Amino acid sequence: MERRKFIAGVGSLAAGGAAALGTGAFTSVSATRNIDVEVADDASAYLRLEGTGGANSEYVTDDGNGGTLAINLDSNNATGAGGDGVNPDAVTQIDDLFVIENQGTQEVDVSLSKSGDNSGLVKFYTDSNAYDDGTSIGSGNNPVTLSTGSSVTVSIEIDTEGESVGDGDELLDSVTFNADATS
Repeated sequence: MERRKFIAGVGSLAAGGAAALGTGAFTSVSATRNIDVEVADDASAYLRLEGTGGANSEYVTDDGNGGTLAINLDSNNATGAGGDGVNPDAVTQIDDLFVIENQGTQEVDVSLSKSGDNSGLVKFYTDSNAYDDGTSIGSGNNPVTLSTGSSVTVSIEIDTEGESVGDGDELLDSVTFNADATS
C-alpha cells in the first residue's frame, strides 16, 4: 500500500508543479525577422511591364520616376507629325504598345482595372484577343494566364463612337495591373 501512496503523491506533486509553472501556452509573441523587399523598375519587376520599342513606341513612355510604364495619348505627347490625341466619334486601335511578362516563380492570372471619367471607352487586348470579340484584359472573368517566363503583347482600342466626348476630355486616368498566383 505504501507504494501506491508514494506513486499518488509523486503524481500529485507533478500536477501541482505543472499548475504552478503553467502549461507552456502563451498569449502573444513578438519576433523580428529579416525580410528584404525592394522596388524594381517595371522592366525588372516580377511582373514586367515594358514598351515593345516598335512602331508605336512614341505612345509608351517612362514617367521618369522609378522606370514606371506610362501610355500617353494626349497633347502632352504630340507625335513628330503633329498628332496629339484620339479622334472623337471614332475607333482608334494602336497595336503592340507594351509587353507583360511573368518574371516571378509561379503561374499568374493577370487582369487590370481602369479609372477615369470615360475609362469604359478604353480596352486593352492581347495578341490572342481579337478586337471584334468584345473582350479585353480584365473584363469579367477574362484574365491572361502567364506561366513563369511567358509574356504577352498588349494593344489598345479607344472607341468614342456615339459618345459625347470632345477635345481635351479625359478618357482614362490610370490602370492597375493585378497578378494573382493560380495555385
